[in-house]
Parts: sequence; C-alpha cells; structure tokens
Amino acid sequence: MADNYMIPNTKMRSRDRVFKLGIIDDKLPKNSTGMVDTRLFTGDNKLHAKMDPETCFWSLQYDSGALPQPLKVNFTTFPALKRHVEDYFKTRNIEIKEIQD
Repeated sequence: MADNYMIPNTKMRSRDRVFKLGIIDDKLPKNSTGMVDTRLFTGDNKLHAKMDPETCFWSLQYDSGALPQPLKVNFTTFPALKRHVEDYFKTRNIEIKEIQD
C-alpha cells in the first residue's frame, strides 16, 4: 500500500496525523484523574492518530507519556477516531484546533 493512502471524502492522505489541541474557554482543562498534560497545548507533546498498514486500523499515541485508557481503542476509519477524540476532550474543556496531515 502506498504511503499516500487516501481516505474517501477527505484531502488527508497521511497514516500519521497530529491533533493540535487547545482549551475551549480559557479555563483549566478538566480531568477525572488530575490535570491534563499541558504540553499538549504548547506542542511539546503531541497526540498522533496512526494507521497500521497491515490491519488498516487507526489508533492513538502520545509522543511521550501514557495514553488515557478511554483513548486506547482501535478504529476502522479516521472519521470515527476523530469523533471519539472530539467527544473525549470536549468533556474536559479541550477542543481540536487543527489536524496536521
């Protein structure tokens, strides 16, 4: 499979996409187990969506640190993964500002 595998109805082609996150209303992010890693907002730590070329499943991964249990899920499509990430972070006062392809 070529590295520029294209998902239908989107211009994104990469198997490794980075979510840029930001705080929704300038309040502290919420988390049931403590503070959210603030490096996610500065770019010092990044949330990646990666597609496994053998299984074509999408999963999430941080550059450093442990991924929260609710994000340790595989998805069959990138749009399904994106919806899950949006829902997860929305309850924590965080939004996706940008997705880098």
